[in-house]
Amino acid sequence: MAKKAVTLEGLLNTESRPVDTGIPQRGAEPAVVETKPTPKKREGEKRLTLALDGETYRRLRIHAATTDQTHQDILEHALAEYLKSVNA
Repeated sequence: MAKKAVTLEGLLNTESRPVDTGIPQRGAEPAVVETKPTPKKREGEKRLTLALDGETYRRLRIHAATTDQTHQDILEHALAEYLKSVNA
């Protein structure tokens, strides 16, 4: 007695497209990730890390938001004024 051949034709839907779940699939094209352009360095620019206590940092953030300035601009101006006042 010969076994009847099993077909899977009715189980596959070749008309539809896969749903994009946002999870990359193996072998898929890499997603295009937009990156922020790196800010251009000014000539002679050096980097510095500054640690502030929580209250001072909070006050800096509030002042920056109310005056529409960056932390960088505020701190550069303050340091320049201090160095001028001590003749450094």
